[in-house]
Amino acid sequence: MAGLSVGAIIDSGSAASIISSSLATKLGLSPTEKRTVRGVSGRASALLARNIEIKFGGERRRLPSVFIADLKAVSSALGRPVEMVLGEDMLAERCVAFDFANRRLSVGATGGFAGEKGWERVSLIHGSNRELLVDASVMDLANMPMVFDLGSSTALMLAPSYVSDHRLLQGVRQSTAAIGGIDGITSATTFITDRVKLGKVPIRAAPTLSPTTWLSTSAVGSIGLPLIAQFDVVLDVSAGQLWLRPAQRGLPMLEDHSGFGLALTKDELHVVHVAKNSPAAQSGWGVGDGILAINGRDIDSSYTFDHHWRWRFMKPGTIVALKDHLGRTRDLCLADYY
Repeated sequence: MAGLSVGAIIDSGSAASIISSSLATKLGLSPTEKRTVRGVSGRASALLARNIEIKFGGERRRLPSVFIADLKAVSSALGRPVEMVLGEDMLAERCVAFDFANRRLSVGATGGFAGEKGWERVSLIHGSNRELLVDASVMDLANMPMVFDLGSSTALMLAPSYVSDHRLLQGVRQSTAAIGGIDGITSATTFITDRVKLGKVPIRAAPTLSPTTWLSTSAVGSIGLPLIAQFDVVLDVSAGQLWLRPAQRGLPMLEDHSGFGLALTKDELHVVHVAKNSPAAQSGWGVGDGILAINGRDIDSSYTFDHHWRWRFMKPGTIVALKDHLGRTRDLCLADYY
């Protein structure tokens, strides 16, 4: 964009691409058309910019329109600056292959992949808001449409009505969580879904969130990156096809053992949620507290670019030394809490 290289995420769950307000200012964009964008569980105000050229995968594409919105909540949730969300409009007319284990993708022409032995073809359709949908099942229930959402860091999200109707929380250990997205921070119930099936392949023990509100009228849930990354993936939106092959080295579906909902600022992890009955709750942490250092290492801009952020997902029983915003060192014993 105008010669600028920016940090972006690929979000197949978003019908349209989104530019951050700060990037729009750098580019000198000053649109006046007001719009509302809708996330999974809420809405946010946005502006509409027209005729924007974006280079992705070695190709330039001119989009007739993109949204401009505040992406600070997305950046905080991911722990790194996100200046752009590449939506389904950037994936159209392309065949995109994802190798998650090696952090690579390749882009070709639509219809350019026919599948080979070991690959399974799954149909893609569009929902009422042009979100990409695939059929998937949980707990051996019938297949239902779910958003295929590369932009979600949650393995599985389920609508609260679907969870209630099928009594998915009955006898299941559960807690609370916070979800950060373009529509802000939303509370959710968190639990483990024992069985999820995408295509013919069953996936065990998927960390799951059920937001308090669910806006989609086309899907009962969403399949996010941690679950998608159990496969090698070829996505051909225009052909309406998704190709899956179980990955030889799927990425781990990480389970939090701390109970913190955190937003990264320049030099601090800001506590935005404390999960019910979690180690963080039992240790007296509260919303508004801050973490300045972990095991003696200060929080800085490198936090999400190496393994520093993985402390929350270490095995239960691990003791982590946290320096709070008052300069106190407080030990936290990680544990399973849902």
